[in-house]
Amino acid sequence: MLAGPPRLVSLISIVLILCLGWWYLRLMRVSAGPGLNVDTSPPPPTPFRDEALDFGIPLKYTDGKAKPPGSNYTVAMVVPKTRKEDIRWMAAEMPEIPVVVYEVDNPNAENKIPQNKGREAMVYLSYIIDHYDDLPDTTLFMHAHRHAWHNNQLMGLDTVQIVRRLNHDRVARLGYMNVRCHHEPGCPDWIHMDRPGGDFDFFKKPEEIYWRKHIWEEIHPGAPIPPTISGICCAQFAVSRDRIRQVPLARFKHYRQWLLTTNMDDQFSGRIFEYIWHYIFTGHEVYCPAMNSCYCDGYGFCFGGRQKFADFFEKHDERNKQYEEMHSYLKQQEDAKKAGRVLEFNETTTKRIAELHANINRWDKEIEKERNEAEERGKDPNMRKEETESWDSEHIWDYAPKNDG
Repeated sequence: MLAGPPRLVSLISIVLILCLGWWYLRLMRVSAGPGLNVDTSPPPPTPFRDEALDFGIPLKYTDGKAKPPGSNYTVAMVVPKTRKEDIRWMAAEMPEIPVVVYEVDNPNAENKIPQNKGREAMVYLSYIIDHYDDLPDTTLFMHAHRHAWHNNQLMGLDTVQIVRRLNHDRVARLGYMNVRCHHEPGCPDWIHMDRPGGDFDFFKKPEEIYWRKHIWEEIHPGAPIPPTISGICCAQFAVSRDRIRQVPLARFKHYRQWLLTTNMDDQFSGRIFEYIWHYIFTGHEVYCPAMNSCYCDGYGFCFGGRQKFADFFEKHDERNKQYEEMHSYLKQQEDAKKAGRVLEFNETTTKRIAELHANINRWDKEIEKERNEAEERGKDPNMRKEETESWDSEHIWDYAPKNDG
C-alpha cells in the first residue's frame, strides 16, 4: 500500500518527458522550413589522408634489373643554367646525349619552371613532374659546368668523361647513383638534427644550421626524424625510370611546393635537397656507397679491392700535398719577379724544391701506371663483378685468410 503512489508519479513523469521530446523534434522540423529535415544520422567518417603524402608510410623500393648485355639505354641529361652560362661544350663533346635545358632566368625559355627558387632542385623536380609519364631509362641530373672540383678525380674532374663512362647497368640495378664517388663532403657523418647550435661547423657545412626538426617535418610530414643525414654531395646523380616512378608524383609536387613557399634563402633551400636526394630515391637517411665499387662498377676503374683503392689515393693525396708545397715556393719567386726583385732561396730550400720535384715526377709515373692498370682491369666483366655490391656470397671464402703453416 505505501509503495503505490510514488510508482504512479514516476510513470506520469516518464510519459511527460517523452511527449516533450516529441514536441521539440516536431518544432525543429517546422523551424527548418519546408523540404528541410534535421539530419539525425551519424556524421560521415573522416576521409583517409592521401597515403602518397603520408611520409610515415615507407615506400616499397624494389631492386632493378640491368638489360641483357649489348642493349642500349635511353638517356636524358637535365641541366639547369643561367643565360650567361655557356653549355655549347655539351653538343660538341657529347652529341649523342639528349640534353634538356632549363634556363632559369629566361621567362621565354622552352622548358619553364614556376619560379627561380631553390637552385637546381627546382629544375630537377620540375622535370620529373613534367615528364613523369615519359621518362627515359636513365635520367642524369647535372650542372652546366664541364669541370668542377666535385667531379671525379680519376676522370680529370671532367663531366664529359663521367657521362660517357657511366655504367647504365649499375643505375638500373641500384635505381639511384650519385655520379661522384668520393665521400667527402657529405659522407659518412654529415647533417645532424640532434645537436645544439654550438656544435655546428659553420665553415665546413653551413647548411647544417638550417636542418632543424621543423624543416624535416615540413618536407616529410609523418616521417620519423633521423638523427643523421649523410649522402655524397653535390646534387649530380643518375636515376632509373623505375625508381623515379616508385616515388608517387604527389610527393614531387609536394617537394616543389615547399621550395616555392619557403622563406629560406635560395642557396640553403637548394642545399637542403642536395642532402636528401639519396633519401628521396632510396629511403636511406645515410647512403654512402663504397668508393672503389663506384669507380669500378660505375666507371670501369678497378683497383682490385678497397685496400688497393685506398693505397692508390693515399699516394695520390701525398703527391698533391707535396705539389702544393713546391707550388708555394714557385709562387714566392713569381711574386718577387712581379715586384722587380730576384728571390734566391738558401741551400736547404733549394734542396727541398729539388726533392719535391723528383718525388712528384716519380709519383706521377706510378699513379699513371696504376690508373691505366685499373682501367684495363675494368674491361674484364669478372673483375668488375668482384668489386660490385652483391648479395652473392658464392666466392666469399676465396677472401678468407689462408693458414699455410
